[in-house]
Amino acid sequence: MSTLLHRLARRLSLVACLSVLLAACGGGGGDTAGVGTGGTGTIASTVSVGSISGFGSIIVAGVRFDDTTATVTDEDGALRSRDDLKLGMVTAISGTANFTALTGVATGIRLGSEVLGPVTSIDVTNARLVVLGATVSVKATTVFADGLVGLAALRPGDLVEVYGFYNAASGGYTATRIERKTSATRYTLRGPVELLDSANQRFTLAGVTIDYASVPLAARPSLANGVIVRASASSGLSGGVWRVESLGSAPRAALADGEAKIEGDIGTMLSATRFVVDGVTVDAASASIRGTVAVGRRVEVEGRASGGVLVAKEVEVSDEDATTDDDFEITALITDFDPLTLRFRLRGQLVDASRAGVVYEGGTVANLANGRKVELKGYFDAASGAVIARKIHFED
Repeated sequence: MSTLLHRLARRLSLVACLSVLLAACGGGGGDTAGVGTGGTGTIASTVSVGSISGFGSIIVAGVRFDDTTATVTDEDGALRSRDDLKLGMVTAISGTANFTALTGVATGIRLGSEVLGPVTSIDVTNARLVVLGATVSVKATTVFADGLVGLAALRPGDLVEVYGFYNAASGGYTATRIERKTSATRYTLRGPVELLDSANQRFTLAGVTIDYASVPLAARPSLANGVIVRASASSGLSGGVWRVESLGSAPRAALADGEAKIEGDIGTMLSATRFVVDGVTVDAASASIRGTVAVGRRVEVEGRASGGVLVAKEVEVSDEDATTDDDFEITALITDFDPLTLRFRLRGQLVDASRAGVVYEGGTVANLANGRKVELKGYFDAASGAVIARKIHFED
């Protein structure tokens, strides 16, 4: 794995790359190659899932996808704009890719959040908040949308949308992006079913008791513990119970047979070498495992999917708290440049280039101006609400 891919992979809470292998052209039967096999060709059909770590082309799972002609939708299937895509949002990308070159072309991009609802409480000291009854943890890499200068800017009663991943060990969510909303017609929670009580039509989702008696039988998904669902209602909890009006199956991506790569938190340990990551069963009996697998640990798995099970070749345990100075990368034209503060925007994201130690390539700080195309690498600082520039490369 390249250094760049390794850096990006550590900061994604969930990545899935599913491939259909290409047969070589020409007489005689050629070789086939795909993700994790050492092949170098473009894979005909892929799905990548993870949080957005950059733009220029959209960067997900360490792969830079050209999104020029991609159709963008949300979890309800409604059409969205490329301008709606922001750092830290969790997306599922369909298209083609070359995983050796770490490039691809996206034909479809679907974005989806984990939680949408009112804030109940905020714990700045321990970097967490409660939204719609569910606990949300904030990390150093969590991106706060414009207008939110960190967790301290939120108040109980604020309506927020949280992108991120569910962590079974903590029983809550790890946020990759938090946005404050002015209104919402429905509140939502996404995650695995736990403590299913079919007789009383209840289960637990991220520690929240869900009552689904009001959901029509014909509109209910097949329920079982561990199944990933999305629950919604027009009102919040009452008496410690959330009586939902809609319930649907909500996997991030379908796992088809072929080479695959996923990253996420382990939700269930079925045995010492068999576990579940965001609804995907992983068989690691014959895999090379680096680190100790356990519920709640972040893992990167490479292998081959067969019959809905990912047979792993390699499993790497990583740290979801790990950060570097180049967590995010954006290539775009500079807008809203302020020469006094050295702040500007790239594809709508606020950037601060005023701190010491910024490395410039192909120019200097004096060359910063509206309309200049730059490639920026940096990290998000919640206290300032901006991506702090560490390296700026002039591309024009």
